[in-house]
This record gives sequence, C-alpha cells and structure tokens, in this order.
Amino acid sequence: MKRLFCSFIFPIGVFIHPAVSAAEVDPLANPPTAAFEGQTGAPVVDNVSDFNMEVVVSDLARPRSLEVLPDGSLLVAEGGGTLTVISPDGSSREVRGVPTVRSVDDRGLTDIALAPDFAESRIIYLGYTAPPPGDRRGAVSPEVRSQALANGEVFSVDTIARARLSDNNRRLRNVEVIAELPSRRLLPASDGSLYISTVGAGGNRPQIQKLNTYIGKVLRINGDGSIPEDNPYYGHSLVSQEIFSVGHRDPDGMMIHPNTGEVWMVEHGPMGGDEINRILPGKNYGWPIITYGKNYDGTEIGKSARTGMEQPLHYWFPSRALSGLMMYTGTQFPQWQNNIFIGTMSPTQGKFMMRLVMDDNGDKVQQIEHLLVDHDRRVRDIAQGLNGEVFVLTDSENNTDLERVFPGEVLRLTP
Repeated sequence: MKRLFCSFIFPIGVFIHPAVSAAEVDPLANPPTAAFEGQTGAPVVDNVSDFNMEVVVSDLARPRSLEVLPDGSLLVAEGGGTLTVISPDGSSREVRGVPTVRSVDDRGLTDIALAPDFAESRIIYLGYTAPPPGDRRGAVSPEVRSQALANGEVFSVDTIARARLSDNNRRLRNVEVIAELPSRRLLPASDGSLYISTVGAGGNRPQIQKLNTYIGKVLRINGDGSIPEDNPYYGHSLVSQEIFSVGHRDPDGMMIHPNTGEVWMVEHGPMGGDEINRILPGKNYGWPIITYGKNYDGTEIGKSARTGMEQPLHYWFPSRALSGLMMYTGTQFPQWQNNIFIGTMSPTQGKFMMRLVMDDNGDKVQQIEHLLVDHDRRVRDIAQGLNGEVFVLTDSENNTDLERVFPGEVLRLTP
C-alpha cells in the first residue's frame, strides 16, 4: 500500500548558512558544561594511523551519498540528481532512469540507500525534491525558486521513492514514489522499515517540537510507504504518525549499530553543539529547547539539559560540521575494529575525517583521531568496502574568494 504525505512549503533539504561571519564572533567563548564526565573534550591526535590514500574518481558535482554494491562497484549520488556507478577498475557510468529532481545549484537529491536485502531484491531508496505536478523541469535557477515562492506557488515536492537497480547497474526500473516526506538522510533497517532524518535548522524553530510537523524529526515508514504499527505515535490522532523521535536540528549521518542494532545519528549544532546520539522511539532530543550550541551572533539559545529530554552521547564545542557515519567492522585495519568514523566540513575548525575510539561499553568516546587533515576536503560520506578498505566521499567546492575550487572525489584508504 502506498500512502502519500506532503510537506513542501520550505525547501528543507537546503543547508542553512549563518548570516554572521565566523570572524565576528569567537566560537570558543563561554563553552557549556557537560552533563556527565566524558561527554565532550575527548583527547585528540592527528594522523596516527598508517594508510594509503588513492583518488578513485575526481569529477563529482556536489556529491551527497556513497553506497558499496555487492560486486564491489560504488554508487554515488550527486545533488543535482545524478547517480553514477564506479566500477572496480575505476571506470564510471551514469545510471539511467533516475526520476526528475527539482534542484537549485545542484541541491535536490538528498540521499540514497540500499535495502538490506539489496543483493537479492536490488531495491534502492531515494530522497529528493521533485517538480510539482505539471512541471517537468529539473534544475532551475535561484531566481526561479524565489519568484515561485513569492507568488505562493508550490516550487517542489519532498519525495521518497524506491526503485530496482538493474542487474548490470545501468538503469533504475520500477521507480515508485512511496511517500511525500522531507529527507536529509535515509536508513533502511532489516525489519523492512525506513528511517528518515529531517532538518530542523533555519527559521522553523517553533515547529520542531510539534508532533504534527515533519520538521526536525526522525521519521519511520515501511518500505512501501505505510506506517509501522509499532511506531511510538501509531494510531494517535492529530499527530504525524511517521514520527519516531523529535528535537533534531540537522541530522546528516545515520547508521544501524552493527553490534546493538540501534539507530545512531550525528547532527549539526548551530555555533557549537554538534552531537552523536542513540535514537530511541518516542524520545525527545531537545532542539531548540536544549542545546550545547549558541546562536551565530554568540547569544544563548537555551539550557543544555532539561528533564524528559535526551542527552547526546558526545558533543563538540566548537562545531565540526558532522556528516556521514560508519562503524568499521572490516579486517584490513584491525586497529580500527569497532571505531566510529565521521566526516567534518567546518570552514573554521577543519575539513577531515574523525576516528572515534570507544570504551569497552561502546557508548563513550575515549579518543579522537583526525585523518585526512592535509587533504583538507569536506567529507560527505564514508563507507566500508567489501574487502575492508574504506571509501570516503568528499564534496566539491566553488569558492573563488577562498581559492577553494575543485570537484568532489571518492577516496580509497588501504593499509
């Protein structure tokens, strides 16, 4: 059964940049106090691990997501709406049959994710903004968007679709829209459900704590778009029954924990307050009522703790701009076993990949290693290869003022 839901007034997949420059405010001023020992400030080391880095491809435009296919090929999603398959020999080919994506400045396709049974089903999920009915245009200019919104027109429709990737990896078939929901990241689970993170940044703070909006939530639907009966708000009237958890600002990395089966997630704070959380059903993670971050002008947003609201496992102050999340379970790097990897994209605190060494219980960060510091690229996504190598997806940039103009890349890390 297909159930459609609509939330398209605000282009929620677009990253919101602060209006105040970093030079005007000290991001290190007045750091918050942690709720418990070890919640922040883990010791940091740079480039301790030994590995080789190889650039697999270097011609990507705003890449968003990376998946490893059963034959060792890589599937990369670019924000403008392109899917590219990169073969083990390094050759690449664009996937045909991708639905039309309504994009502005190559932002429109938010994420892709393989079904857990992909090797048999070939099912892939896509999160994107589609053009409204009757409009076949994909990419348009910012001016077209501004005019449409000024006229009160529907500019785009938040969409979740599923499709089958052909056996030769060349085409999407049987594309089916399963829900009209916003998305930042998608996370399929082994029970057939699909977790969807949504953005709560920007000017929507009053909507985030409400249970009848999709803003600043983790949603959970079935693979056909229906609502799981074990969702925390299933059967409740006057609420959005897709909601799994509330109080999120900008969740940009999700994983199923390989050892516990729990959903873990990283999210951007404002100025400070990036978090890694364990996501549990019906829980409230606080934003914007509680946060370890500040407004971009340095003023306080709220307290850092409140009864009935969840604390992050770990937070960063100042922000690192977290994106992508993976736990390493391979054999090529034995010293990385059960370590957590997160990308960073901060213009002031650095662009690299973090390796988190966890304690024996697996829920406290003991040490953090900064990797790929000298490469100095915004890390968008991280994936473990079939043989235990690590693939890193880096963003493209086109900032001539800072002389940072280069395409997105896929990197391969091996011993």
